[in-house]
Amino acid sequence: MHALSVLLHVTILASGLGQPFALAGEGDTLFWIDADAKQLLSMPKAGGAITVLATGADTQSPWSVAADASYVYWLDAADATVRRTPRAGGASVILATAQPSQGLAGIATDGSYVYFSSYDGNGTGVVRRVSKWGGFVQTLATGTNPTALVVDSWFVYVADASVLGGNNTILRVPKSGGAKVTISSNEDALGLAADANNLYWKRFWTGDVRRGSKWIAGATTLAPNGGGWGDLGVDATYVWWTTGPVLHRSNKLTGGEEVVYEAPSWALSLEVDPSAVYLATERTSEEIPDGAIVKVTP
Repeated sequence: MHALSVLLHVTILASGLGQPFALAGEGDTLFWIDADAKQLLSMPKAGGAITVLATGADTQSPWSVAADASYVYWLDAADATVRRTPRAGGASVILATAQPSQGLAGIATDGSYVYFSSYDGNGTGVVRRVSKWGGFVQTLATGTNPTALVVDSWFVYVADASVLGGNNTILRVPKSGGAKVTISSNEDALGLAADANNLYWKRFWTGDVRRGSKWIAGATTLAPNGGGWGDLGVDATYVWWTTGPVLHRSNKLTGGEEVVYEAPSWALSLEVDPSAVYLATERTSEEIPDGAIVKVTP
């Protein structure tokens, strides 16, 4: 057990789940894939009924669901496709096919296009985009192992990193394609988050939570305890991240590290909004037989 340096309010929004994974939020709704039930699910952030949006869903990445005001976009490792499903439920539409299932890792949307990371037929990592309505799939950039993605009004930001080695970098590429820029090198990054001016990620091996400018190359270490599997996100004041079952936070400007909450099992994906942090905790053994969606608030 970890000694908690901050006491926040914890609410179990849903329990008895299989393996909730790839948690994402938009507006007042949470979305995730249950890797056991092979379903895309949603529920209100305030708690309430769980809705099955699609069946047959599968994922191998905690960053494989994104949403806008109308649709949920998700990477389906079962048949190597990028899909769109109405937020209220209904027929899913395939936006891109024949994507190597082992490479489908990150997805993001700006409301017009869906951006995703994968591999091409030669095993080269690629960042691609497709209109939210389908059609031509454009390759924006190549890399070693692109995973988590973030988009803003101008750029796609990429964690191009393999925790087992490789050319680990944080990249920036124009949303319509063009020259890629290295923001920081030697970054075996897990997860990627952004605010108006900066990017945030966690290193796997060295255990650093890092901040880098969107515009100037280089990075600063905010906290030393980010290593291991997990996810991260940001709000107006803090960077939040998980390491196994432990939720931490660090002030975005001054750094430092506080242990906020320890879940009963690992939380490999999280969602952050201005009022709360949401965790998808997994089933790990007979002792923890079910996954859950947990809400942590001040």
